[in-house]
Amino acid sequence: MSPAPPQRTRNSKGAEMPFLDHLEELRWRLLKSIAAIIIGAILSLVYSKELLGFLTYPYENAVISMETAGEESPLGALQGMFNRWFKSAAAVLEPVSAAPAADSLAAQAYSLPPNRRLQALKPTTYLMLSMQIALMGGLVLALPVVFYQFWRFVAPGLMPKERRLVVPIVVLSVVCFLIGAAFAYAVVLPTGLLFFLSMEPHGMTSQWAVEEYISFVLWMLVGFGVVFELPVLALFLSRVGLINADLMRRMRRYAIVLIFIISAILTPSPDPISQALMAVPLMGLYEISILICRFGGKKRPPPEPDPEPDEQ
Repeated sequence: MSPAPPQRTRNSKGAEMPFLDHLEELRWRLLKSIAAIIIGAILSLVYSKELLGFLTYPYENAVISMETAGEESPLGALQGMFNRWFKSAAAVLEPVSAAPAADSLAAQAYSLPPNRRLQALKPTTYLMLSMQIALMGGLVLALPVVFYQFWRFVAPGLMPKERRLVVPIVVLSVVCFLIGAAFAYAVVLPTGLLFFLSMEPHGMTSQWAVEEYISFVLWMLVGFGVVFELPVLALFLSRVGLINADLMRRMRRYAIVLIFIISAILTPSPDPISQALMAVPLMGLYEISILICRFGGKKRPPPEPDPEPDEQ
């Protein structure tokens, strides 16, 4: 018997698409994504100063925590920060009594010591920062369009039932990216910055360059947003039948090694603290992906029973 001819990709109308049509469609998908990013960047440029303050707040909060706590040990500084988190969580239940504490913290946020303020080392620093922040803000605003264009480009190679997953996958992709970025901003950055500041020797003070700090923060936000797409990718691959929960369990030991390699690549600094802060959530996401493949993956048909032997 001659082998079956390879299945060719079809467009939304069912017509076969040659290779050049694939390139043309990819070009238009990229152009639409870039146009959405540019529009979002223009909108973000208007609020670049507010976004800059939003990105520098974790550093200011870490400095104020160090100044008020006066801790010299890294573990002591982290313990003090965790204690303040628990106190803040308890204050949510008592909004009236928590208001004065919130006002005092907001007042302290604008009273950084001069030797602790972020510094601009070049004349064009703030111009380049505004452009960088605008582009990153444009990417965040254009996430629905970017993910939609990506999955629409992949959709012609899928079965009709699998194409129905495009809209849910787009929504989940945006949500998971934002959750990853929020986790980096609310948990990883405060922990890492406070740990780095607490490593200062006695009698020395760190003076960080603002462009390096912003690059560090943006890289962390994007890196965590990307790695939090693992459950979405697992859901998609399991629905099309490429992976399953049993396969992911068998590959767990290799996945752990790959996770630490990915963490070393995506973290902006080579220190083990940043890598661990990314690797630990990523291992948790891997376990969540196994559950997703188990309950949301493609159901395998039951095995056919063995034919009964013919009676002689």
